[in-house]
Amino acid sequence: MKIEPDSIILNGEGSLQRQLYQALRQPLLSGLWPSGALLPSSRVLASELGLSRNTVNAALAQLVAEGYLQGQAGRGYCIITQLPDQFFQAHAFQDSHQLSIGPRQPTPASTYVPSQAATPYKTGLLEPGVPDLAAFPYRIWQRLLQRHADRPKLGVGGDVLGYLPLRQALCLYLQQSRQVHCNENQILITAGAQQGLYVAAMLVAARGDQVLMESPGYGRLRQALQLQDLQINYLNAAGPEGVAAEELNHHHDCKALFLTPGHQYPMGGIMPLPQRLAILQWARQQGCWLVEDDYDSEFQFKHRPIASLQGLAQGEGVIFVGSFSKTMQPALRLGYLVAPAALIRRAADIVQAIHGDVQLLTQAALADFISEGHFSRHLRKMRKLYQQKQQLAQQLAAQYLPGWQLRAMHAGLHLVLLCPDDMQPSFDGPRLLQQLAAQGYAPAPLSKYQFNDEKTKGLVIGIANLSHAELERGLQLIATFTRLP
Repeated sequence: MKIEPDSIILNGEGSLQRQLYQALRQPLLSGLWPSGALLPSSRVLASELGLSRNTVNAALAQLVAEGYLQGQAGRGYCIITQLPDQFFQAHAFQDSHQLSIGPRQPTPASTYVPSQAATPYKTGLLEPGVPDLAAFPYRIWQRLLQRHADRPKLGVGGDVLGYLPLRQALCLYLQQSRQVHCNENQILITAGAQQGLYVAAMLVAARGDQVLMESPGYGRLRQALQLQDLQINYLNAAGPEGVAAEELNHHHDCKALFLTPGHQYPMGGIMPLPQRLAILQWARQQGCWLVEDDYDSEFQFKHRPIASLQGLAQGEGVIFVGSFSKTMQPALRLGYLVAPAALIRRAADIVQAIHGDVQLLTQAALADFISEGHFSRHLRKMRKLYQQKQQLAQQLAAQYLPGWQLRAMHAGLHLVLLCPDDMQPSFDGPRLLQQLAAQGYAPAPLSKYQFNDEKTKGLVIGIANLSHAELERGLQLIATFTRLP
């Protein structure tokens, strides 16, 4: 089948590149264009639609990156993704999705692993997860805070879901940037992503239930699941695409699967579209909830973020969790949770019970920051800056740490350094961290994130909140200390 140019209609919303991307993507999602169908050449598309070749090629490249098309400029493109006929039709949950909230008992001491937050390597240069604090637009933020500082109503409670204008602005942003399927009444403002993950776990699982999470993965998620006395099974997420859908076939009777598909933390895998669809299909067949942690999706450098699992599933069976800690500042302690309408009020009750209201003044300022365009401008600026810092970090690592393998190179605020094979037996992580801490550096050991049998040795380094000279010196110190007998 060959797709005719006159069947491709631009809707006039957004940039021309965005319009073409949506005009090509929508028939794919609706099943109008089958697998193997041929698109017109970029030259024909440009001529028939009145677009530049660069605009057409950029839209096609994004669809290739997301796994919809195969081919390349000058040679033609065809559709490679065969979607299940009813995959994108919203439907009611089956009985297997119903919650089973039972009495909760204290977590046995034998299964609980204490937080590592009190280690002496907590703060310092190369610490993962810290954005470039100097690049934040403090004057604009202070002006927005001052605008709302004399509003008496912001000093007392409000809607338990959060400040309505913020939820409205956030809803529009998530729909446009992550293709999240929701309205403002399905969004709960939280005190950060960690709280959102904790609440999500309480929503979908009860004491003794089996859940799945990634390894390497987020240690504080593991802690939250252990505190709720859930039985955790670990999925290998060390590959370039994160968790492999085939691995899920070995797991049954699981209540929830926790994933970071946009940018796996810490290994940096970006899950392609076919993998996402396979995982969604598995979850529906198993009656398993998905909890999607949208970690670092805003800072991808090769292409636009692939559609969220929540959006692909039309909001059914997926809880979507995000935060402003990396895009704004960690000190804001603001995040959000998007859940099906049937769960959102219970989620709000949980937050009220364990935390109370998130400060309304901060919410009001953030609502204006987003709606007035400051947030999108800040993201564009930081995306460019972090890409430059990633490139610099990779160049310096190649110079000072030859033989070390690099991961998490195409997105985000950190880089993973894997120790060379010949150094693995002698690599002394605790000693290295102590030596670096004495110099003011605080990378994280990869072992901090490993929960299964995979024990590859390495470091996770933050590359965002330090200068060229500080980054270079840090990598020089790692090289020096790992060569010492």
